Amino acid sequence: MFDRIEGNARAAQLLATVFDFDLERAEHVEPVRPTWDGEFRPVAGDAAGGTFYACGGPVLYASSEGGAGVLAADPTSALQLVIGVPTWHDVVARAPDLDAMRAAFDSTIAELREYEPDLDRHQAEVSAELGLDRVPVEELLIRLRSSLTDLSPRFRLINDEGDEYDPL
Repeated sequence: MFDRIEGNARAAQLLATVFDFDLERAEHVEPVRPTWDGEFRPVAGDAAGGTFYACGGPVLYASSEGGAGVLAADPTSALQLVIGVPTWHDVVARAPDLDAMRAAFDSTIAELREYEPDLDRHQAEVSAELGLDRVPVEELLIRLRSSLTDLSPRFRLINDEGDEYDPL
């Protein structure tokens, strides 16, 4: 799925500028290593210094402040999340309470729309460019909660000093 972005300049541009998923920022702020065997490849970064990693299925996010967690079970779901819930950073802090996650989304998306009035059009465009189905926000929040609570404990990161990253 991530190779579709590399081959699509418009999708890459929208993801980087509107949805803060930038393929050119795939280097993390510090060296980290996984606690599991298997794929661990940086694929994108965000303006806050965080990094998205492909983990042989799940997609993990590591913040620049030492927090990490699985955002989605697979790359397609990760991109659907980033596009459908562009304020996911604020939503994660409310997990696992689904009502609190929804409330955080509702307040932050309203604020984002003030600065990005074409958000709906951009969501539709990048989804079409990448051949992604649009998923209702409620389903995306349920998936996110599940990834954070069910998958994240198996996918932990450690820095060079041997410190484990905190859960998101």
